[in-house]
Amino acid sequence: MRRKKNRHAINFKSPGVNMTSMMDLTFVLLILFVITVPILDYTTDVTPPKLTTSKQIPEEDHEAIKISMDKDGNCSIDGIPCPVRDLEKRLRAEVQSGKTRVRIRASGERPYEEVVALIRPASHCGLEVQLETQGE
Repeated sequence: MRRKKNRHAINFKSPGVNMTSMMDLTFVLLILFVITVPILDYTTDVTPPKLTTSKQIPEEDHEAIKISMDKDGNCSIDGIPCPVRDLEKRLRAEVQSGKTRVRIRASGERPYEEVVALIRPASHCGLEVQLETQGE
């Protein structure tokens, strides 16, 4: 008589890590970054002034810092030439003397981005910004 052998099947699982939960986490983080990165873009709120008044501001205003940019893109503070990259440093020095606002006059031939480059340092220094416009 033959004896029947009991054969037991042995199931060996291959060693490994379940990657499903890590892939889910990666997918959620990817979606989070895709949504939040455009929100983090640095913006400056600039609303161009409207010429709805006939009120004229006086040409001589000793309490305001006057920044001007000519048609060639040369910048000056109170008539003294100043590169745009040094504007914030010069404005901080003017704030120490007690001035609280800036009047910006730029040539209409300059791109608006360059005017915004004059506004940013003034707002970083906590100064009130006034844009001078000329009626048509």
